[in-house]
Amino acid sequence: MRLGSHPIRPYPLYLILECGMSFLLGISYATLTVYWVIAGRLNPLQLLLLGTALEVSYFVFQLPTGALADLVSRRLCTLAGLFVVGLALIMEGSSPAFANLIAAQLVLGLGAALNSGAEEAWVADELAAQLGDDGMTGVYLRATQYGLIATVAGSLLSGVIALAGLNLPLLTGGSLICMLAAGAAVVMPENNFRPAGAGLAASVAGAEQTAAGAAGRDRLGERQPGLGRRFAVLAASAWSVLKGQTRATHRAVVAVPGLVLLFGMTLFVGMWSESFDRLWGAFLLRDIRFPQLDGLHPAMWFSFFACLAAVLGLGSTELARRRTERLGPDSVASGLLVLTLGIGGAVVAMAVAHSFAVVVGAYLAVTVLRPVLDPLLSGWLVTRIEPSLRATTLSAKEMFDSAGQILGGPVFGVIGTLATIRIALLAGAAALGPAAACVAAASRRIRPRSSATVAAAESADEAALSAGAGLDPGTDAERQTLA
Repeated sequence: MRLGSHPIRPYPLYLILECGMSFLLGISYATLTVYWVIAGRLNPLQLLLLGTALEVSYFVFQLPTGALADLVSRRLCTLAGLFVVGLALIMEGSSPAFANLIAAQLVLGLGAALNSGAEEAWVADELAAQLGDDGMTGVYLRATQYGLIATVAGSLLSGVIALAGLNLPLLTGGSLICMLAAGAAVVMPENNFRPAGAGLAASVAGAEQTAAGAAGRDRLGERQPGLGRRFAVLAASAWSVLKGQTRATHRAVVAVPGLVLLFGMTLFVGMWSESFDRLWGAFLLRDIRFPQLDGLHPAMWFSFFACLAAVLGLGSTELARRRTERLGPDSVASGLLVLTLGIGGAVVAMAVAHSFAVVVGAYLAVTVLRPVLDPLLSGWLVTRIEPSLRATTLSAKEMFDSAGQILGGPVFGVIGTLATIRIALLAGAAALGPAAACVAAASRRIRPRSSATVAAAESADEAALSAGAGLDPGTDAERQTLA
């Protein structure tokens, strides 16, 4: 269902959403570290705790929102996620107090969880029939490229806006994201979505009929179940479908050779990324001196870094897209291994350097390689997971990333506070060693996808979903009790 009567075709709309969000997040995030460090006066531990709060929220909501996208509507989750992200950025820009920043990060985690996986699964539903599943990797990489171009414009604007107030980029970006969500609600179609929980409607309908029958008996002098008990019946029905969806996703993930190891890689990359994302800016601001160029404000320096990183990332994603087109999605493991090792080397170089130029060069090397990781893995994943499980599986991947950040954040924050930020960056880089080992092991298990294998996997997934869509053995009795 859509609110408007003039939908835009899925592919250009997907690119518009990616570009719009990249532009607005570029406005919000390019100078965010300056806002935290200068306006908020946060120490390394507090910086890492902000990330931990975000990832805890993201982790908690990731699987339920992914299942919601598979069971109810991917379009609805995408739109809700955009709106909540906008509200979180407005909240964060309202005050640099640490308590407010923590609360805003918790809200931001919910918004990110709603959007994560749902948007990629939505566009896969709408385009897979035209492009085929293997064509989706190119779509994701192209969207990433356009998003990087938009990030350049947003990051430049962020530095200019921050000169008038370090919180203004957050307030501006958040407000415009809410407007983007409202506009997308009018034009976003959802024509090819097939709910995974087909049994949910039947279960809920049966529960409603039972409650209605109980109300009829009440009119004959019997007891009435009450609104609370009726809600409990409906909740039990929905919960049983969610469990079935989760079981089916687990079976699908385990059935794909090497996928669990790639999820393990995501865990360790998450541990590293938390230390890098929260500390590299503080490292530049506190440990490395900026060149004196006409008193250029740090916000403008960070804006420039973000623009340059986006331009370089555009080139790396284009190379990855061409390589994938030439070699196919089965080449993803070797690509991930090279990227992981390259990122690790760049982070070590940054941590041991004392020169501004070397530190910035190492940072740019990381930002060139890093944007390729997620679209490669997501594009490969959607070719091997049954369509009704895509959003839930993508959410599971993000949960591993969040778990890594939750585990690593406080540890690296303590290291950075008690020792130095350099040592914390090195400790974070050490987590990329196990990540590379997981990718190397996965590369020996991944096999080219065959039609027979895909058909067998889809049949197994459908059987698992059918088994999980109904109520648990005790639910019928429970329904009778509630009635």
